[in-house]
Amino acid sequence: MDLKRRVEIAVLVKYYGNLLTEKQQKVIEMYVDNNLSFSEVSEELNISRQAVKDMLDNAINSLESFENKLHFISRDDKIKNKLEEKLPRQIDLATRLEIISMLEDN
Repeated sequence: MDLKRRVEIAVLVKYYGNLLTEKQQKVIEMYVDNNLSFSEVSEELNISRQAVKDMLDNAINSLESFENKLHFISRDDKIKNKLEEKLPRQIDLATRLEIISMLEDN
C-alpha cells in the first residue's frame, strides 16, 4: 500500500473510524498506521493472514461507503477551499494555517 493510499485511509479513519468494530480499528491501526505486514498483524491478533486481509478490505470498504453516503470529508474540503479563497491575503500564513487547523479539529 503506497503512502498516498495510507493517508486517504487515515483521513477516512479520522472521520468514520468509530463506526468500525474494535477489531477492524485494531487491524487498520496495525497495518496502516504502524506499517505491520499481514503476517505480523495475524501473529499479534492470533488470526490467519487471510482473516487480516479480509478484515482490512471490509473495514476500508465500509469507510469508503460511509464517505460515499455522508460526504463529510468532501464537505469539509469544500469549506476549507472556500475559506482559503476568501481569507484576505493580508492575513499572515501562520494565522491562515491556524484557522484551517481549527476546522480540521472539529
